[in-house]
Amino acid sequence: MININKGMYIEQLMNRTMQYYQINNIAHLEKRQIPIKIIKRIDKDIVVAKLVDKAKVDYFLYFNKKYVEIECKQTRKKYFDLSLIKKHQTKYLEDIKAVGGFSLLIIHFEIFNQTIGIYYEKLIKLVQKIKMKKIEYSLIKEYGTTIEIIFPGILNLKKLF
Repeated sequence: MININKGMYIEQLMNRTMQYYQINNIAHLEKRQIPIKIIKRIDKDIVVAKLVDKAKVDYFLYFNKKYVEIECKQTRKKYFDLSLIKKHQTKYLEDIKAVGGFSLLIIHFEIFNQTIGIYYEKLIKLVQKIKMKKIEYSLIKEYGTTIEIIFPGILNLKKLF
């Protein structure tokens, strides 16, 4: 099964937020580049490439003297499946927390048209408590923070800090 455009909505919101935050000197939010090596250029817009390393997480943010690594996920289900976070990403998020940074998941639930931010540490405590890898939307909402979308399609991340 090919998942074309999977997660594109939340990525578009984050990219608009990144531009808005940087233009208005609110925070430094940056998208991580995927570690690829170009093998062959077919034309000016099409290339053949291969991954040279595993991608870490999607974004990093510096705001109010806090360093935050952010992984964005999107789901069409009424729950969030922890298996959507790859093992190397889990380790990376844990490593950031261990050195004093913050690790944040931003999850967009398509079915509820809601975006929720939850710190990775809280998510893990929740998983340990309920002993399940599929976490219902209501629990994510209870343990996380609903992120408003403000005009024009900007995520209000300030509530999380």
